[in-house]
Amino acid sequence: MFPDSSSFAYSLALLTSVSDVVVWCDVQLTKDGDGICGPFLTLENFTNIADVFQNQGTSYLVNGVSMKGYFSIDFTLNDLSNVSCKLEFI
Repeated sequence: MFPDSSSFAYSLALLTSVSDVVVWCDVQLTKDGDGICGPFLTLENFTNIADVFQNQGTSYLVNGVSMKGYFSIDFTLNDLSNVSCKLEFI
C-alpha cells in the first residue's frame, strides 16, 4: 500500500493496469504554477507539511468560510519536495 495521491501509488496503478488506463487526480496549483495531486484542500490532511514548515499555515475564505491550514498555493514545488505523503490506516 502507498499513500493516496503519491507518486508511488500512481506508478503502481500504471504498472498493474491495462495499457490504456487513465489515471485521475485532484490537481492543486503551487505558488509557482505547477500542479500537484492531492485528495484534500489543505496539505496537512495528507502530508507531513506541518512538521516541515512549522507555524506557516495561512487562512483563506473558501466558499465564504474562513479556513486555516497549509495550502499548496503558498508553497513552490521545490518547497514541497521536502514534504512526504502520509499513509492513513482505516
